[in-house]
Amino acid sequence: MGIIYNKSKANAKKLAFDIAIWLKQNKCKVFVNDSLSVKSKKIDFVLSIGGDGTMLKAIRTFSPLSVPVKGINLGSLGFLTDTDAHEVFVLLKNILSSGFIIEKRILLSAEFEYKGKKIKTIAANDCVVRSLSGGKLITVNVNIDKNFTTEYKCDGMIIATPTGSTAYSLAASGPIVYPNLPVFILTPISPHTLAQRPMILPNKSSVLFITKNKDSNGKIMISIDGQENYTLPNGTKVKFFLYKKPLKLIKNCSKSYFETLKTKLHWGV
Repeated sequence: MGIIYNKSKANAKKLAFDIAIWLKQNKCKVFVNDSLSVKSKKIDFVLSIGGDGTMLKAIRTFSPLSVPVKGINLGSLGFLTDTDAHEVFVLLKNILSSGFIIEKRILLSAEFEYKGKKIKTIAANDCVVRSLSGGKLITVNVNIDKNFTTEYKCDGMIIATPTGSTAYSLAASGPIVYPNLPVFILTPISPHTLAQRPMILPNKSSVLFITKNKDSNGKIMISIDGQENYTLPNGTKVKFFLYKKPLKLIKNCSKSYFETLKTKLHWGV
């Protein structure tokens, strides 16, 4: 198995190596990497130690190999990392004795031209398209299944998975969507008209953004899970569709999704 840790988080490295020692004592093969030097390997499963950002990096690295991932939360919010550090050894004992249960979720694929090359990348949470021209409005033509749907004038557009519905999309007034539903969420950021609201689409749809600045020399930024960022020329086409492999999360059977929601969003407090 693999252990990925965020070296900027206090105690993350120590916890990673404490876990590695424990696993080796239990006759498991294990490697440890920080989140900046992690490379994909074919292994049984991965523990991600840090916050949701570390987890997102691990997901994009290992999901193409169909490797299950489990997040251990040392961050502040932790929607993806629903297991705390003090719970990790109980979790591992259960995994070694009884195996684990996998929850499958969809991943988003994005394709676009960048510096003359075709970029293909995946997102667990979302892809965001916005302007680099000092916060000016941009125009986004949205085509769904090759049909022109509408034109948004807004600060930017988010296309999110259900997993990402509690991330940037939620902050932009998008809906909370149960994480294993087969849908995408289109959420405009501060649209110029109140009639343009978030939309939920089936994940079999293909979505095309054609994004323009009012300034013909303006640049467009596309951000993948808030971690991979590309500066694109005005008018670039960005295509989104369902990634061919699912995200495989190892479930913490002692917690439900709604318990996590109540905890993280402070419902009832």
